[in-house]
Amino acid sequence: MTARDILNKLNDQQKASLLCGAGFFSTRQIVEEGIKRMQFLDGGTGMNFEQLFGDIFVKEVVEEGYTREQLDHVIHNFYKLDNLTDEEKTLREELFKKLTDYTGGYEPHPGCYPPGILLGSTWNPEVVYENGEALGLEARMYKVSCLLGTPNVNLLREPRNGRFFEGYSEDPLVGGILGREMVKGVESQGVAADVKHYAANNLEINRSGIDQRISQRALEEMYLPAFEKCIKAGTATVMAAYPKINGVHCTENKWLLEDVLRERWGFEGLCMTDWGACTGDTGDSAAAGIDLFMPGPWNKEDEILKALEDGRLTREELDQAALRVIELGLKYNKNDEKFPIPYDEYIEKGRKACYRADAEGIVMLKNKDNLFPLDDMNRVCLYGSDTLRIYGSGSAQVITDREPSLKEVFGENKDGDVAVVVISLPSAEGTDRKDLKLPDEYRRVIRGLIDDGQYKICLVLNVPGPVELTEFIDDIDAAFLIYYPGMEGARALFDIMSGAVNPSGKLTVTFPERYEDTPAFLDYPDGFTCVYGEGIYVGYRGYEKRKIKPLFPFGFGLSYTSFELEDMSTDKSEYAMEDTVKVSFKLTNTGDRDGAQVVQLYVGDPVAMQSKPVKELRAFGKYELKAGESRELTLSFKVSDIGSYSDDYGKFLIEDGMYDIYLGFASDDIKKTLSFRLREGSPELMLGINSRAIDIMYKPELRKVLEEDIRRTGSDIQSLIDNERYTPNVRINVIYENAGEFNNFVKECHNYLKE
Repeated sequence: MTARDILNKLNDQQKASLLCGAGFFSTRQIVEEGIKRMQFLDGGTGMNFEQLFGDIFVKEVVEEGYTREQLDHVIHNFYKLDNLTDEEKTLREELFKKLTDYTGGYEPHPGCYPPGILLGSTWNPEVVYENGEALGLEARMYKVSCLLGTPNVNLLREPRNGRFFEGYSEDPLVGGILGREMVKGVESQGVAADVKHYAANNLEINRSGIDQRISQRALEEMYLPAFEKCIKAGTATVMAAYPKINGVHCTENKWLLEDVLRERWGFEGLCMTDWGACTGDTGDSAAAGIDLFMPGPWNKEDEILKALEDGRLTREELDQAALRVIELGLKYNKNDEKFPIPYDEYIEKGRKACYRADAEGIVMLKNKDNLFPLDDMNRVCLYGSDTLRIYGSGSAQVITDREPSLKEVFGENKDGDVAVVVISLPSAEGTDRKDLKLPDEYRRVIRGLIDDGQYKICLVLNVPGPVELTEFIDDIDAAFLIYYPGMEGARALFDIMSGAVNPSGKLTVTFPERYEDTPAFLDYPDGFTCVYGEGIYVGYRGYEKRKIKPLFPFGFGLSYTSFELEDMSTDKSEYAMEDTVKVSFKLTNTGDRDGAQVVQLYVGDPVAMQSKPVKELRAFGKYELKAGESRELTLSFKVSDIGSYSDDYGKFLIEDGMYDIYLGFASDDIKKTLSFRLREGSPELMLGINSRAIDIMYKPELRKVLEEDIRRTGSDIQSLIDNERYTPNVRINVIYENAGEFNNFVKECHNYLKE
């Protein structure tokens, strides 16, 4: 029976009920019509046991005489039996058996995987895909049909954001390319991917009601592109965000949910709310494009039916939403199917995926006098945190017994000469960080070691995002950024420090010298309005435009070997709008160790009519080379992708003229630069009657022909003169309704470009 056949058997009340979640992470079932319950769960770093137990077992646990407080304590200490009372241990044994039975006889030992920011630091689509596969398998193990927030591609705009660690990058290209690989990996296992939070959910403060004032250009260039790539990659679901955008809640925003998501991008899947994000009338949100309201029990079918009765919601819209829910269940509810691979293979596949991500995503920020790799790991003395923080709090938390402690991996050396200070900072959904400073207890430890003077000092940054290090950076010897690495973080860090693995992680966000230097610093809200005053100048775009030097730039990361770029060239010197620019180069590993390097290609428009960043990332590739090896490589980008959004015309436009190509290993580490010419760009921006008066008045040869055409056609030259004096940004075709008759001027403009 098809989804349409099932839909046709339902009455309006049943259809409306399908749009309303049943449990906190589950959908409605209509058994008599073959519609089964679907289990949703966060998500992007592994199985959230708090959600899983709460959704499946809480009712029967309470009926058995236990309290919800006991259940919560057992969940969070599921693998720390010493923290439980005797009664709680009994409950834990019962839950262990229940979960083992639930999974079909497999004991519960979930994996914990790196969040987006560490996956982003790999710059490797293949690694992200592998982690998506592992997460998909994890979902199949625990009978989860849809992995919520997998991926989270919200732009990393503001480093205080409590969920900063979940996103991939401050650059939409990196976030989009890597996010879509997560979608593909999850979907490859027959599990529905869920891209969130659509759109521009970039802070946690007042997230349910805050009104984000964002320019259309910033939305189009910065905050929407990563979502589009995930849609085109085949994500089954999209999660609408909490905030308002320019006065309209995302869950009620028809432009966002219908015009962009479905009409422009062609999305045919299911759009759900974030949990509790619909704060208005359910029927109005359904009419705006929401298909599923979460969490349950969402007992508001009456609002949907009332909207249908009032005509605010059409029957076609109700049918389409219900149909999407049915289709999702038919395709992704695989609870009756046998787990696809042996249990041991599943465990090892997840471990390898996580380890590879950590090995390629950990970023070496400093290595004075080549302190690392160490010749003897017994030189290490651990200071600071005893254990790594392997996940962020909130939706991303994962309870597991599969992560070794630092002491298990590194040992408990007392006589070493390398002090490794592990700085472990929390970050959580629902609240933002107060600042980017290190807590006093860590600062005292670091300062004490510096003053002592007998140790080499290495910082391990087990943090959610940028932190201020200016106070210590000149006095320490090394620093590794590991973010929240998941279950394999300690092993991967050990292998990098020992030299078994050559570090190749690169920053996908900029680390400032101080928080005040960040582009959005003055725009952090203290109420329910947030103005995105930096516009498109997020991250490195803002630092470069304002000429502010960061502590560590976008794209930065050290290696134990060295690389060189040579022989850079483009396949042509001139291009048209429909062309692809192919950039060839030779990359050589000039050191004595095998290693991987990320080559980053940026494009800049040095003479532009519209305000633009100094340069923007347009392509990248990660390449592994043996010591001494050279490879001939190519990166490419479409000319159509280098346009800028025009508020005047309501679309992307591309200026003609010369463009610069930058090729290097970080945004401030450019090895080669060359240029290409775009002969004819968007007609709206070509010199001619669409030009502003100011664009012509300082070009005497064009100004002269324009005046001649004005007089020849009997028009008033004084209108041009007045506009040049007082309103020079007015366009020629606005000043003169008959501008289409200025043939000689148009011809001269065309010839001007040809010179």
